[in-house]
Amino acid sequence: MIRVAEADSLARRAAAAGATLLSEPQTFPYGERQFSAADLAGHVWTFSQSVADIDPGTWGGELVSRGAR
Repeated sequence: MIRVAEADSLARRAAAAGATLLSEPQTFPYGERQFSAADLAGHVWTFSQSVADIDPGTWGGELVSRGAR
């Protein structure tokens, strides 16, 4: 997974350069906009853009804290 500043424009550029988009950019409930693509060698990459700071409790996540060691 690679963090990017602008998932939509990167997806367009990747497709234009010959990458195969495996999933179009989409925004997930946890505040990330992501897409996946396969490069010319077949390696799969997922690109992620943070679009919102979402409380994990709103999408079913749970905060887990580690105890003192």
